[in-house]
Amino acid sequence: MKKFTLCADDYGQNGAVSQAIIQLLERERLSAVSCMVTQPDWQVAAGELKRFQDRAEFGLHFNLTEGEPLSSALKQSHGFMSLPKLLLRAQFRYLNADAIQAELEAQIDAFSQAMGHLPHFIDGHQHIHQFPVIRDALLAVYESRLQGSQCYLRCTAESYQDCLRGPGRFKRIILQWSGAQAFKKALQARRIPHNTSFSGVYDFAKAAYYASFFPFFLRSISDGGLILCHPGLAAASKSDPLYDARHYELNYLASEQFVRDCQSQEVNLHEGSR
Repeated sequence: MKKFTLCADDYGQNGAVSQAIIQLLERERLSAVSCMVTQPDWQVAAGELKRFQDRAEFGLHFNLTEGEPLSSALKQSHGFMSLPKLLLRAQFRYLNADAIQAELEAQIDAFSQAMGHLPHFIDGHQHIHQFPVIRDALLAVYESRLQGSQCYLRCTAESYQDCLRGPGRFKRIILQWSGAQAFKKALQARRIPHNTSFSGVYDFAKAAYYASFFPFFLRSISDGGLILCHPGLAAASKSDPLYDARHYELNYLASEQFVRDCQSQEVNLHEGSR
């Protein structure tokens, strides 16, 4: 059977997101969790997560858009900013690479201190880790600090032809344009471990149809691929831009329909996508 990693993003962003992910881990419906370490309650959230060390992989969800930086270097430089502004400045290479590298180091430290080990993988909140300048900082930190470890990097690359099929077409094309293809080439050139294929992106405004989208995600990945998800309780704060979408994902992933869909597609969850 084809095996895949199902990774829940945004753990630690707020209590409603973290609680939903814990519920899915208890039901053994996830194989990876990506953690935001810049939020005030990260230490408490990490304590909850450590109960599941033998059930899933835990990685760093590198964040440059929500909350406050952990490093003095980034605080004194341009700090965090909105996603559109960050994307624009990245495309024009108008970011402080040294400060971003220092921030990544600080977030890795925060993860490691709380969890007791290095991240099993690294990706980016809102996929910012693949943007120009930011990806260079990530590659530099990986080669200086993580090379030879079990850590892999998430890649969201899909062919443009594949992006024209299934949900979220426009969003997936933007992902490729913003850096996914260039990031994949860099990973391959450096022989850095990464997922074999990627899926799970769709228009969050259509989250009510998530259950109908998921079989496409299962079909579109190859063996060793990764599907991301963004579950959360319906009570999530409206300051979270996904607050009205997350509960649809949670309800489906907690359901028996999810199990039946995996069985019908002949796929199994597994830890890791190397």
